[in-house]
Amino acid sequence: MENIEKTRKKVGVAVSGGWIRAMAAIGVIEVLEENNVPIDFISGCSAGGGVAAAYAAGNLEKLRSRFRKGTWKEYWQIIFEPTLPKEGILKGRRTREFFKEFVGEKDFSDLNKKLFIAVTDLKTLCPVIIEKGKVTEAIQASVSVPGMFVPIKDDENRIFADGGNFSLIPSEVLYKNGADYVIATDFTQSPNFFNKTLGKIKKKFGLCNKDFKICEKKPNIFRLIWRAASLSSTKIDNFYSHSYHYDILIKPDIANVRRWHINKVDYLIQQGRQAALRKLNQIKNDLEI
Repeated sequence: MENIEKTRKKVGVAVSGGWIRAMAAIGVIEVLEENNVPIDFISGCSAGGGVAAAYAAGNLEKLRSRFRKGTWKEYWQIIFEPTLPKEGILKGRRTREFFKEFVGEKDFSDLNKKLFIAVTDLKTLCPVIIEKGKVTEAIQASVSVPGMFVPIKDDENRIFADGGNFSLIPSEVLYKNGADYVIATDFTQSPNFFNKTLGKIKKKFGLCNKDFKICEKKPNIFRLIWRAASLSSTKIDNFYSHSYHYDILIKPDIANVRRWHINKVDYLIQQGRQAALRKLNQIKNDLEI
């Protein structure tokens, strides 16, 4: 038994962003656990970071229950925390407090599973993976939509926001940290018309591989929105699953669910389960379990 444990493949699960659609990850993880598929590492982006963190802390069932009982009014009260619009129109502190219900005051080192959360540094417009410090602060950074939420700053004066522009499906970090087999999930929606159109124009004129300048000026809401929008249209391919490396992709049929459909949590979880079950035989064959 000890020898089998040593020789089996190390497995990582990458949880994509998708706002409320990321709750489908709960169903995916449940199916993997019920069928003894080992999960050694887990990563998350945006709302997927919250799900990944709850799982890594051993509180996925608590998160499931909380979201199933929640109402639109309740979540609006969590999100709607206005502030003077210097760097964002919403503080985001209540979001961090909300996720404390599932991860407490834990640091990454206190978690049951190795966790990685993907964010973007708006100062350099570079991808960053958070894997140490307070987990709730990392979640808050990962769900901070530029312009909407005040971004999180760290001790190095980096400005963290949603990591979807680079790592919407954060799979690469799992391979880099020892995963032999990565199960990727995709709960995203296609980019909006503006970003699609601008992305096509930039591709045509060869502007999608340009280097971004470091923002030396004091950040304000308009500058942050402009930098984020410029990045989104330049890195348009990163909004599609084919841009990422993985061994198998689980993509539930949730095209009819929008980011704000709080009342669809049960449906999302079930669709996540069904999508995972469709890929289960292949996963078990690949892992020889």
